Amino acid sequence: MERFAAGTDRVIFWVTRALAALGAACVAGMAALVVMAVVMRYAFGAPFAFTEELAGLMMVSCIFLGLPFVLATHAHIRVGLLYERTGGWLRRIFWVLGQLVFVAFAAIFFRDALADARFTLMLNLRSEVARIQLAPFVIGMAAGIAVAGLVAAWQMLRPPPEAVAVLPETPPEFDK
Repeated sequence: MERFAAGTDRVIFWVTRALAALGAACVAGMAALVVMAVVMRYAFGAPFAFTEELAGLMMVSCIFLGLPFVLATHAHIRVGLLYERTGGWLRRIFWVLGQLVFVAFAAIFFRDALADARFTLMLNLRSEVARIQLAPFVIGMAAGIAVAGLVAAWQMLRPPPEAVAVLPETPPEFDK
């Protein structure tokens, strides 16, 4: 059973890492678009019409493609007021409850994103100015949140991560 769990952890890590690489490519694409827009605006006085819309779509894509990797590596922001001050079975309960909250959120978000994807495909929706097809971005958003929900559901079955080290309290010289 432990070999299965370790193998599943590895598969999740590599799949989410591939999605995060796509998200990182979106960030690089956004940077290139912004540079192109600035050069076109100030050097030629005529910016491209598509840069702002495409950069916005790529920003949303990088967030939803990176989310599963952040969850898989426990690199997200966590509210650990009770979790970090407990141990044993009580810590496990807090861990499972936290994962359940995210899984419920992801399920509801996925349901709505899937409906948006169907609607976008049905009407062949495009962006307002540049007429960029929106379906790939909406489908990517739905897929990203679905994978994130699956990661959280799997992690709920695994042992909770160790308490992460926090920054020390405010130095005494600033308490005055």
